[in-house]
Amino acid sequence: MTGSELRQYLHISTRKLKYLMDHNYIPHEDTGQSTYKYRVLVKDARTFKRRMKCEPGFLSELSGLFTSTRPAGSPAPNRARKRINSAEFEKYLLLRWADLPDALPTLQAARLISVRPQRLYEQVRAGMLHSVTISGKQYCAKVEIIACAASPERLANARGEAYMALIEDYLNGKI
Repeated sequence: MTGSELRQYLHISTRKLKYLMDHNYIPHEDTGQSTYKYRVLVKDARTFKRRMKCEPGFLSELSGLFTSTRPAGSPAPNRARKRINSAEFEKYLLLRWADLPDALPTLQAARLISVRPQRLYEQVRAGMLHSVTISGKQYCAKVEIIACAASPERLANARGEAYMALIEDYLNGKI
């Protein structure tokens, strides 16, 4: 399969394909020519496409690098920001929020990580988060909220004042 065929098969831009090939994300043969430069085995293309669809964090580090326009109101990607190790960030959040109870009201948890409460309710319904309702008030486990906040997907698409402040504090070594 040629690079052009692969680009159409994966539904990605030429620029993104070139980046993926130049950084060896996809096994390929470089022909050395200026046109039809890349050749890829069909099985490798299928494997890559399957990973794109099935693995939620796959290629999350490239989020926002290949968009020429952004929807109105969305912040520009901060390419200058350091890459954050999600496991280290999770440890940081555990220390920072050690004083908080183990079960957080959903509204408080949403404020801590700068998401709408509806987003947390959706994750509970989808089985991604667990919650308990006591006297009409829903509570989520603090460790699950921390895992959600420190996930590579969330770090790659960091938004919200409180969440961005957490990241800045982490990078500056503040607890």
